[in-house]
Amino acid sequence: MSPTSFNRRDFLVYGGATVAGITLGQVGRRWLSRADERAGAWHEQAVETWATSVCRECPAACGLRVRLMDRTPVKLEGNPVCPVSRGRLCAKGQAALEAYFDPDRLVGPARRVGRREEGRFEPIAWADALQILATHLGRARSDRSGVLALAAEEQGALADAWTQFWTPFGGRVAWTLAAGSARLAPRMGALVGAGGEPIFDVERASYVLSFGAPLVEDWLGPVWTQRSYGRFRRGGGRSRGRFVHLEGRRSLTARKADEWLPVPADRQAFLAYGIASVLLREDRVDRDLLAELGGNLADFEREVVARYTPDNVALATGVPVVTLLRLARELAATPQPLVVVAADARPDLVDAVLALNALVGALDRPGGVYESAVARTAPEPISAASELSRLAAGAKPPAVVALRDASPLRAASSPHDLMPLFEHCDFVVSFSPYLDEAASVADLLLPTHTPLESWHALAPPTTDTLQKVACAKPVAVARLDTRGLVDVLGATAAKLGGDVAAGYAWRADADVVKAELDRLWGLRRGTLYSNVFQTEWVQQLETGGWWVAPAPSREEFGEAALRAGGWMDPFFASGAIRRRLAQRGLTLVPPAIPIEAAAANAGGLQPAVVPASFQRAADQPGASREFPLRLTLFTPACTNQMGGPNQPVLFELLGQPEGSPWRVWAELAPETARAAGLEQGSPVRITSAAGSVDAVAMVVERMPLDTVAVAYVPALKPGGRWAQLMTADVRSLWGRRDPTGPMNVRVTRV
Repeated sequence: MSPTSFNRRDFLVYGGATVAGITLGQVGRRWLSRADERAGAWHEQAVETWATSVCRECPAACGLRVRLMDRTPVKLEGNPVCPVSRGRLCAKGQAALEAYFDPDRLVGPARRVGRREEGRFEPIAWADALQILATHLGRARSDRSGVLALAAEEQGALADAWTQFWTPFGGRVAWTLAAGSARLAPRMGALVGAGGEPIFDVERASYVLSFGAPLVEDWLGPVWTQRSYGRFRRGGGRSRGRFVHLEGRRSLTARKADEWLPVPADRQAFLAYGIASVLLREDRVDRDLLAELGGNLADFEREVVARYTPDNVALATGVPVVTLLRLARELAATPQPLVVVAADARPDLVDAVLALNALVGALDRPGGVYESAVARTAPEPISAASELSRLAAGAKPPAVVALRDASPLRAASSPHDLMPLFEHCDFVVSFSPYLDEAASVADLLLPTHTPLESWHALAPPTTDTLQKVACAKPVAVARLDTRGLVDVLGATAAKLGGDVAAGYAWRADADVVKAELDRLWGLRRGTLYSNVFQTEWVQQLETGGWWVAPAPSREEFGEAALRAGGWMDPFFASGAIRRRLAQRGLTLVPPAIPIEAAAANAGGLQPAVVPASFQRAADQPGASREFPLRLTLFTPACTNQMGGPNQPVLFELLGQPEGSPWRVWAELAPETARAAGLEQGSPVRITSAAGSVDAVAMVVERMPLDTVAVAYVPALKPGGRWAQLMTADVRSLWGRRDPTGPMNVRVTRV
């Protein structure tokens, strides 16, 4: 066989005879590598080219520049004209190349043989696979037995095509909600009225007070937030910004902060309202501005000042009175203060943070909080985690479950034991290209292309004032027998026929993307992804009422947008918040959680108390002498919750800079560690009433004494060769309960 005659079909025949026929396997990877080597031998010198794509390893949708040698991707870099990343790329983005070359990727469609828990599949042809899917969907539609479609949250044309496909079946479409500014929009609307999403102008702030927002890691978008944090620290012709961070563990963000206060997430709202109380009590607010904004300030002030006294706040949070007073006075004294919050924070904390921004005059000003130009009109998307919780609680299961990817099952909020969730569902189909959690529960595997092989058209989450649509065409040929998602959905609709086929106009991913580019051309505003100078120039033109078309024709615009990596509109008219408040006034939300009970039960957080053993921690609410420590769950920034699970470079980054790679670690205060006979690096076992996991101890100064913080890294026994090496999944400590709920544990040396 000559090098050029070795095609994908030949390989699939060979691959089907090895490793059960559904993944490449080590032998298949070596065979394919030798085939590539033989094909490359026909050239004296490899041809280098560069192409543009979009990173899909997290919701941020950063632009990519892909280096190809003889059309094979070998290196990923950030797209310098992408307004999200400006040429930068995080670790997960760099690891996307490993997803493309994953030796345990699915080679083509397959169906389950035997029971689900057995994990056995057999390869089948695409025509047969599509017929199986069409048959089950047709049956579900005729008997109205229900369809549930789950996917990672995404906005844009391809996401709309996914949603549209399930409409004729009465499908319920749910999403793994991204921790972005969209999660904060409802509380922003409660404060200032219905509108858009909050935009935090971190880089122009002079002082940032963070309530759990991981500014050095992946808050709202990893590359964007690190760029903003860097500019905030550099100052840009002014003094270096000061950063104070509150979090229940000493994260990377806490290490980089000028000051870290170890306050657990469930008590941070007390401190936020306590700072508001000091500002109002000491009259350190702009009364004239607040009077202009109007609203219920008087009622809010009366309740907060009366209940959130410095002594009560100190007892509830463990933050000394003198520190509380200093924080409030620093906020009032700095010229451009800003208060930020984690996107997945509790609603009461978000309310408190937004109220603080209103009190310090941060609404609608540089270095403060703006509102996105596009108002939110659609209802809040259905949460995949809530749908899975309903199944776990015994709700009527749908006949068909469709998994676009593994994110609904891999999320920290999903139950650890997945099989019981789907045992009463007739049919589960996975469209993921990887051997992941979706494949472990599916009856039918329909692997779609990896991101480098795919078309893209999506709106990145809101991080700044620009409106953006990221778009790109495939930069690499499909390496295996996979297909585009819309190609699969369109072919299935055609097999179903009738009104299903007539109502679903799409037959290929390329058609959806080209229609989106036509729509953008028709807007007659904005421009292509461009450098900073060009972006500023277009903004000035549009502010003056001018628009210059970025291409001579619709067709040329589409090609240019795909080469640039997207479209954006830099025009932004600030002042929307204050214009709305002039009509309705502020609605400051008073605290709903009584601080008096928290202060009375917070002995373990009092700064003067240093327990010598676990007995003191056992006095905490919900704790016992058997399980005396409160468990805090956190997800490392290098954990991939959307893309391929089998990326060894990300496992190498776990626990840095002090922990051990490829291991789950547990963070404890020095006093807590000594009481348990532990030291740095000790092997430990964390036990709850539902189970136990093994980890490595990391002793962290100033950790709360009654808390152990444990990293969540997905453990996937039926996954790829590297994913299988992760065996400690902290979600197992909750059993079938919601992993985001409270949990008490004990820690012992192994």
